[in-house]
Amino acid sequence: MKGTENGMDIGVVLVTYNRREKLIKALECYEKQIFLPTYILIVDNCSTDGTQDILSAWKETSSGYKKEVIFLDKNAGGSGGYYIGMEAAAKKDAEWIWLADDDAYPRQDALQKLNDYYKKLSEEKKAKTAALCSAVYNNGKIHAGHRNRLKLSKFKCTIEAVNENEYTKPFRLDVFSYVGACIKKEALLRAGFVERDYFIYSDDREHSLRIRKEGYILCIPESIVDHDTPPFRTNEISWKRYYGKRNDFLMIRKHFPGRYFILRYIRRYLEDISVFSGNDRELKKILRAAYWDALRGKKGMHSVYKPGWKPGE
Repeated sequence: MKGTENGMDIGVVLVTYNRREKLIKALECYEKQIFLPTYILIVDNCSTDGTQDILSAWKETSSGYKKEVIFLDKNAGGSGGYYIGMEAAAKKDAEWIWLADDDAYPRQDALQKLNDYYKKLSEEKKAKTAALCSAVYNNGKIHAGHRNRLKLSKFKCTIEAVNENEYTKPFRLDVFSYVGACIKKEALLRAGFVERDYFIYSDDREHSLRIRKEGYILCIPESIVDHDTPPFRTNEISWKRYYGKRNDFLMIRKHFPGRYFILRYIRRYLEDISVFSGNDRELKKILRAAYWDALRGKKGMHSVYKPGWKPGE
């Protein structure tokens, strides 16, 4: 089954890097969709684990949708991969662009449920809709942190997960992750593509703050994506922590009044790297670099904290 007839015409953009087995499982999930996408475009971030061989074979097999692979000659990070994918998808015919990682597994009717909901909307509501999102599950439970709302006060900006109690019917949100987010192409073109130089983390959050200005963002709870990722560990010492902290500050600085950034910066600094913080010395070092670069507005890949870095290096 495929779109339109006043429903959705969906193209898939999937970014992958060195997760061969998860990618294979994800591709099997798309093959089993009741409502098939028009195309699947995969951006490979210069994988070294045999992923490229899998994709070379995959694109030559026949399916009910078009297949395309973009092999990058270096790891551009999740944000760089999505930017390149969006840039290519914007030139294609599909009206909607579904985004997901290689560890996200849409259930068999995930795309169908989005289409069913959209087809029932009035023409006026269709015109006002910028994005439709699936519900994200992890280990069989709703992972609410992927679908969020903004809460603003005079001095503070908070991004809060939508309460699980709301997952009984479609609901509006402000901030989404790219796990099962389906963006209308015309809204994407108006809002612009992802911040490619974030490398990883908060790229989807920052982008959704722009998408929401182009129309409604809705979560359709009956459409489900299972996300195969471990829980976040607050004291984990990883190169990824640098990007998570830096990009959060860059996002706040870009979208909100300066007082939000200043107060957030001071409060988090005290929590993370001051003498009052209980964080490990190595973690403080990582976060200190993130704070400094956020203050300078620096983006891109850090010269030290990049894939492959290990504590003590």
